[in-house]
Amino acid sequence: MKLLTMHNVMGEKLIIFGAGGHAVKMAKIAIMEQFDPVGYISTEPNGTNINGLTVFGNIDFFLGQNEFHQFKMHIGIGENIIRQRIFNILGELNKNIVSIKSQHSIISSDALIQRGVCVVQSAVIQNNVKIGKCCIIDTASIVDHDSVIGDFVNISPNSVICSHVKIGNGVFIGAGSTVIDHITIGENSVIGAGSVVVKDIGPNVIAYGNPANVRRKRNPDEKVFK
Repeated sequence: MKLLTMHNVMGEKLIIFGAGGHAVKMAKIAIMEQFDPVGYISTEPNGTNINGLTVFGNIDFFLGQNEFHQFKMHIGIGENIIRQRIFNILGELNKNIVSIKSQHSIISSDALIQRGVCVVQSAVIQNNVKIGKCCIIDTASIVDHDSVIGDFVNISPNSVICSHVKIGNGVFIGAGSTVIDHITIGENSVIGAGSVVVKDIGPNVIAYGNPANVRRKRNPDEKVFK
């Protein structure tokens, strides 16, 4: 099978899981970071061309193609649940998952960032921050000093996570939200767009508003994006 690339930079070959807008964004950032995106793994029809890259097939197809297993990988999907599922399905292959960090972001030298994280343009990650596996730190979002972000978290554009905040695994922070200092948000919870979180939020709930209040329980398998 011939691998198609959208440029001629000789970087590490990169497979991107997903083929939506977030995946395309990751492909473009990856090029600036000297990766060489070769195509998408997606449920979109095989052979579909999306912004110069080809959809090769779904994850079952990928698992059967040994030639792909040597490449670096990134899960370019906004839905936390799906990123986690793909990470788990990949098994030992997930050791090849890499982070993609825009050169137009600011990341403190002592921030600890696990594999599979994407840091988008104008994001800021300050000192002593810890960020878990396969998180999204999206456009112009801020994670201030000494905060701890769990695995498979999505911090949407223009959100502000103040200092000493603890965010559990699988949390979704909606666009333009603010979480004040020393707050804890439990795993798999959703904070609606534009919220201001001034008190702790428990696990598996949906909360929003200014100030943010819990509105209802959330099924851990409930998707954020409809």
